[in-house]
Amino acid sequence: MPYGDRHVDRSDVSCHTICTVDELDRSIIAELARDSRQSSAELARRLNVSETTVRRRIQRLEKEGIITFTAALDPSKLGYSIIAIIALEVELGKIDKISESLAGCPNVRYVSLCTGSHDIFIGTWFRSSSELTQFVKDYLAGVPGIRKSETFVILDVRKDEVGWLRSLEKTGGSK
Repeated sequence: MPYGDRHVDRSDVSCHTICTVDELDRSIIAELARDSRQSSAELARRLNVSETTVRRRIQRLEKEGIITFTAALDPSKLGYSIIAIIALEVELGKIDKISESLAGCPNVRYVSLCTGSHDIFIGTWFRSSSELTQFVKDYLAGVPGIRKSETFVILDVRKDEVGWLRSLEKTGGSK
């Protein structure tokens, strides 16, 4: 059975910092990263362990928040030909309000607060360069507290590992 069609209750998980994973857990994670739709029976065969062991390990990994199952979208197949990362310099007193507002925008797929010369990075998808231009000129320019934006249009993606930033999400980042 594929694993992505159920909800996992993590409310009682006590793994707030670093969770322990062994070699079998790492192998299960690697196999699921390669193909998350394979059955526990297939995983068990590949890893030479019992199906029950695989199921229990996956349940524990999910419960501890080490793995999650989600659908990865392909923007080009949905008509989005422009992918851009936009770096924003903002008034720090307005950073939370601005980031919450950006998170509500349909073209914004990712929002992060960061250090350095920029305060917020957003990942965006657009159907055309004119749609991106309109977003920057009309929307971003009208958000109170944004002092400067710098747009980076992505030419080609060489690696896109789903969930690569989730660890910051879970631990609260570098606060």
